[in-house]
Amino acid sequence: MKSFTLSLILPLLVSAVEDVLPHIRSEAFDNGELGAYPNRTYITEPTSISPQLNILKSDSRCDDGLYTMISLRGDKVELKGQSPMIHDSQGNLVWMNATYGETFGLSVQSYKGQEYLTFWQGDDSVGGHGEGYYFLLDSSYREAYKLSAGNGRPGDLHEFHISKDGTALLTQYLFEEATFGGVGPRSRKGFIWDSVIQEVDIETKKVLFEWHAAEHFNIDESEFPSGGTGRNSKSGYDFFHINSIDKDYLGNYLISSRYYQSLTYINGSTGDILWTLGGKHNSFKDLSGGQATKFGWQHDARWTADHSGVTLFDNGARYGLKPSVESSRGVHIALDLQAMTAEVKNSYVNPRKIISGSQGSMQLLPSGNVLLGFGYNAAWTEFTPEGEPLCDVHIGSQKTFNTGAVQTYKVLKHSWTGRPTTKPAVKSLDGAIYMSWNGATEIANWVLQSSSDGGLEVKSLVDVEMMPKTGFETKANIDCHRWHYVRAIAIDAKGQTLGVSEMVETSCEHETMQQQAEFQLQMDRQQRIRYILQLTIFISCGTVVCGLWRWRIRRRTYSAIQQKLWA
Repeated sequence: MKSFTLSLILPLLVSAVEDVLPHIRSEAFDNGELGAYPNRTYITEPTSISPQLNILKSDSRCDDGLYTMISLRGDKVELKGQSPMIHDSQGNLVWMNATYGETFGLSVQSYKGQEYLTFWQGDDSVGGHGEGYYFLLDSSYREAYKLSAGNGRPGDLHEFHISKDGTALLTQYLFEEATFGGVGPRSRKGFIWDSVIQEVDIETKKVLFEWHAAEHFNIDESEFPSGGTGRNSKSGYDFFHINSIDKDYLGNYLISSRYYQSLTYINGSTGDILWTLGGKHNSFKDLSGGQATKFGWQHDARWTADHSGVTLFDNGARYGLKPSVESSRGVHIALDLQAMTAEVKNSYVNPRKIISGSQGSMQLLPSGNVLLGFGYNAAWTEFTPEGEPLCDVHIGSQKTFNTGAVQTYKVLKHSWTGRPTTKPAVKSLDGAIYMSWNGATEIANWVLQSSSDGGLEVKSLVDVEMMPKTGFETKANIDCHRWHYVRAIAIDAKGQTLGVSEMVETSCEHETMQQQAEFQLQMDRQQRIRYILQLTIFISCGTVVCGLWRWRIRRRTYSAIQQKLWA
């Protein structure tokens, strides 16, 4: 591969221009003066719209080389902006693909020794849980796998987790007939959305394990009121609402029920309930005065790496119901499975005390930091292990929080290397060159090459200048009169070529328009001068004519008087 060094680059008339930067502690952003969802577009990627973030607090301890993963949607996010997205630590877009539309849970997961981007995509309007597919994209952003749930069922949006065994853990919602009110005269028939978990072989699609909540839980003990649902076949009562699954080294499953406000540990062979944390059937003694077992409407329950405890995003609220807490929180709960005790190890609260009525995530990062995503309210905060807020970012205006205007189901950070098979994109506009490469993570610099005739022969190409990559899209001002055709070459930190764009013809249209404007201005100026000169001449001539006429009158009068005197 061709290598570039600065000594090969001609010191010519090009200057790199900074990409559009995120907002920094912008009150106008959060007050809604910039709209519910301030965003930006790109010259080289006209079909993409990404957020222009508001960074309220930043700290170098957040800059760990990882990328931030979000999946935007919401009432104020137009279709071109509903997409899985990757951002770097500076808030710049790295990759998005709006053709997927509404997606959930963008993450990076390992399967068979390779890293994949994973997410759910589909219709989320079905019963509040959605129906769709699960995707695995390789490092070139090609679809390596597309899965539905097992047994021919559509996949639910809440969970797509690849276990250490290389299997897929999936959630489903099944519409079924059920009995409400137990046995006796108060019992009645109705309909439910039953929460189901599956473990599926990714290659064969074979269902390895399946578990149904309705077989193990009393429908009438749900913390969520039915509100009239479940009375007929047109509406099912979502009594359990499963939203996460994690599998441990023993082969058992930890699941989260939002509407029982509890975590349940299930035997991976029999499906029996081994214990419950929180809720009406809590199995643990709380050593933190109720804070370890009193959580509500939670999401994203996970084992810690050493299986000494669990983490979860405690919403503490559900939209439509009055919240019982001041703010949502992330919580790390230490569990002693011998003594059956639970204790809060650490709790994490956003400094603005955000309450999210749905969605949300908590992630323990390799650095030890903790990342919270606020789901229904598009924001994220990164903390030290002890709970000090380090970085605080808003994706949408705080004024529109709790309205559904801008949402992202989870916010996660992962390492990722993207090597797209597409070519870098280059656009010449108004005398400037714009260049980007959607998804490429290894670009350090751009090199502009020029050709006088658009030819690609090596002898006809001239290296114009090397410039650092700035954000997603780098802009360079170029002498369009000198360089008629250009192409961009993406270079990594070692000087190796990553990719080469097509050759594009440069445009001096802005100069032509400017020249036309200046010419018109000059013509207008000359026309005004001519008018003034003509007016001056006209006035001067008029003055002379009037003077001559008055002089002639006076002379005639004088002659007449003289004649009378001499008569």
